Amino acid sequence: MAAMAKYLVFILSIISIGQTKYMEGELKTGDNWAFLARFCFLSLHGKFEYDIEYPEAYATENLDLYYDTVTQWPRVYGDSSNLTSCKEKESVLQVENNQFINLTTDTVYSGCQRHYVPVDNSSFFRCRGSRNFKTARERWWFVAISNCQSAKGLKLRYKFWLTNGEPWDFLHYHYSADEFYILPILMVYGFLNLLLLVMTFRSAVQLRSRQLLHTTFKLFWSSVLLQTFGVFLLSLSYLSYGMNGYGLPNGKLLGRILESASEITFLLLLILLAKGYTVTRARLRQMSTIKVTIFICAYVIMYMALFLCEKLYFDPGKVLYLYESSFGYGLVILRMVGWLIFIYATFFTLKHYPEKGGFYYPFFCFYTLWFVASPAIIVLGNNLIAKWVREKVVSSVEHCVALVGHTVFLILTRPSAHNKNFPYHVRTTQIGIMEAISSHTTVGNHTLDEFGHHGYGVSPNNARNLDVFTVNTQQVPPSAPITAQWTSEQTVPLHPPTRSSQPNSRPNSGNSSKTGESTLPPYTPPQGLSVYDPNASDELKDWDERNN
Repeated sequence: MAAMAKYLVFILSIISIGQTKYMEGELKTGDNWAFLARFCFLSLHGKFEYDIEYPEAYATENLDLYYDTVTQWPRVYGDSSNLTSCKEKESVLQVENNQFINLTTDTVYSGCQRHYVPVDNSSFFRCRGSRNFKTARERWWFVAISNCQSAKGLKLRYKFWLTNGEPWDFLHYHYSADEFYILPILMVYGFLNLLLLVMTFRSAVQLRSRQLLHTTFKLFWSSVLLQTFGVFLLSLSYLSYGMNGYGLPNGKLLGRILESASEITFLLLLILLAKGYTVTRARLRQMSTIKVTIFICAYVIMYMALFLCEKLYFDPGKVLYLYESSFGYGLVILRMVGWLIFIYATFFTLKHYPEKGGFYYPFFCFYTLWFVASPAIIVLGNNLIAKWVREKVVSSVEHCVALVGHTVFLILTRPSAHNKNFPYHVRTTQIGIMEAISSHTTVGNHTLDEFGHHGYGVSPNNARNLDVFTVNTQQVPPSAPITAQWTSEQTVPLHPPTRSSQPNSRPNSGNSSKTGESTLPPYTPPQGLSVYDPNASDELKDWDERNN
């Protein structure tokens, strides 16, 4: 309990602007050794500047600079550390390499001066100085404060500037070495996503004019929109970061949340299409709907837990990847479960609708790679990619996967006359009619649970034989739903038959009292109201565009 109380005091006593390259805060703890900051410095170009104040009653405090090799920082901090006391943790430092800065006036290079405060008859030390780093490669450096002789613990106020390069070097100065070039990478992806969003909107307008703007394409457009705004916010945050060293932490978090929402939306879209939604059916079975809902809710909860875990429990003393937690591996497991659902659903959709292979074969092959890519990135990022390059490598690959996934889907569903992979052949108006009249309504051979077997538009065997949309108005028992059906046999006569001159004779019955008068064929009353389907000509036009 005492150790937990000390840790709580340590956390609550730090008042910092944030995990940025300029840090300002105040520390008060009962421990003799405490971690303060970390940064990935370039060799010969990295610079650490400090401005520290602490009461003389807590003298003498020391700045400890550790680097990331297994002989130093991992031994004093983290799960695998084996040095626990303050003296042991200071013992790994090499004084000749200026890793140990004694914050007192007795050490000239520390930059310390003693100041007297007459109001309360106290004094304090103020130390200002800097250190440059010369290493074999980019390294993570960790800043700690210690006073192994103190019985009171530690108390200080500090300001740190952690930079790489010269102040005029906008792309390097405030950025940690593992974050180099993330800003231009995000700006490039932001421009490409904006271009993709415009093209997606253009395709949506064309599909809407042809009454083919289905729910799945709306989900796709939403996913692209969320991704574009997420990349924009991340770019803005990194741009601010490079200008002042603070950045926009809340903007960065919101950008990552929007990108996660885009991924979840796209994942839902892929599973729905694999099950044939809007391609071979207008609705899913109840059990399928429940399973998909549970899966997506679990995915959302896992992402929420991941962000909360990062915000509340991630230790800044460890160079952690966002997915380097049990929740991150939970996302890997859920992604693989989603992949299995995707494979299973696509197999049975193709089994019942082999004519849709033009869309589903490339769809299945590419998005199988898409499903596997994210878990592969997470596993490699956690285990194989070096920590001083991980941030920029993972960011680049993740945004590339998202952009390519959206682009391929737009190519597969583009409403072009030369697109043989186009998936939709039933129009939104036809689905609307079936939904409006009855859940068991049929339009031709289309039902809400099962569309007719067409590759696209009108079948080539009867492309010139336009069907007619008829609504049956005969009296039927209440249990029998009113249905809509396609027929090419009955049409409404354009002119009514001429009535006989005899008042009691039936029209067109052939009973005429005048000799030589032509006898009309027997008249059969129409069984239902018949009108031409307004979509038929559009379907024929679309078919002609693809085959002529």
